[in-house]
Amino acid sequence: MLHGCILGGAVSSNLLSKLPENLLNAGLQRTPAEVRQTLEGISEDLRDFKKEANRCLEEYFVAMNVAEVQTSLKEVNMKAYQHEFVKKAITLSFTQTNQKQAREVVLDLFSQLTASGTLSKDDLQWGVTRLLGQLDDLSLDCPKAADLAVEFCSGMVADELLSVPFLRRCRLLRIGGSTGLRVIDSTQRRTPEYSKRHLTTAQFKKELQTMILEYFNSGDEAEVGRCIRELSPLSAAQSSEAVRKIMSLAMERTGGECEKALKLIIWLSNQEELDIDAVEAGFDEMYERMSDLVLDVPDANDMARSFVVEAKKARILPADYQPPTKSDTPSTECGSA
Repeated sequence: MLHGCILGGAVSSNLLSKLPENLLNAGLQRTPAEVRQTLEGISEDLRDFKKEANRCLEEYFVAMNVAEVQTSLKEVNMKAYQHEFVKKAITLSFTQTNQKQAREVVLDLFSQLTASGTLSKDDLQWGVTRLLGQLDDLSLDCPKAADLAVEFCSGMVADELLSVPFLRRCRLLRIGGSTGLRVIDSTQRRTPEYSKRHLTTAQFKKELQTMILEYFNSGDEAEVGRCIRELSPLSAAQSSEAVRKIMSLAMERTGGECEKALKLIIWLSNQEELDIDAVEAGFDEMYERMSDLVLDVPDANDMARSFVVEAKKARILPADYQPPTKSDTPSTECGSA
């Protein structure tokens, strides 16, 4: 399948660099001549990068010098393979004498390298994906690997290096098989999102309204994202209500808030804090409540049309979306506003 995708031009070299080394080597054994050079080059680059990453990290655990690590990664200049650096840093922390301290210094390293732009969100996610996929092998030499992975992933979520939506995707894909699922589930149970999942309807509405009004004052999308993650995992009804409430509260204020509201919904969708289905359901709910909304906002229909047009342009709403009529699908909200 991989050979066919390469020959058909369906796989980029950047994706090939993310292949597990054992799969890459297995592919080389029977590879067609047309793709052998490509795979051999990636395999060689991967070996060279892993050797440099290992040397760099062993020095870091002695000197704790983030600047030296940053310089080394920039000099190597092999960004496509930096997920291997992330995975190696985590697994090396498992083998240190003081594992808790090792975990903390690696989390600090990730935070600083991410802040400087040396590591990307993709590097962290691919690195953790690779970690989850190798837990069974790691457990042969380190029996506590799964438990240590839970501690590390929990720390990454707490430091906002990983998101809860990412963990959910890993679970849906069953990354790492039964061991990976156990690590993901244990990590999720330790996050603030899990502890807030049982909010009552009234508590959720209060938290949601406070979050949105604070956003209109600050304009800080990232802070809203953090708040959404703390309220997660949201039900489908809660997600759609969040979209509706962002728009309706904006419409009750000014045109500037409407622009901020749309910007926020686009940001939350792009960051996968809210999915496309939730956005569409939120628009449906807004129209289902339009008769009440126009009592307070006479121009509500015109504002709603503007939201629809701009949301379609941003591709967070289907191009063929049509507002529901009053007799269409009933609202899935969490209760009265």
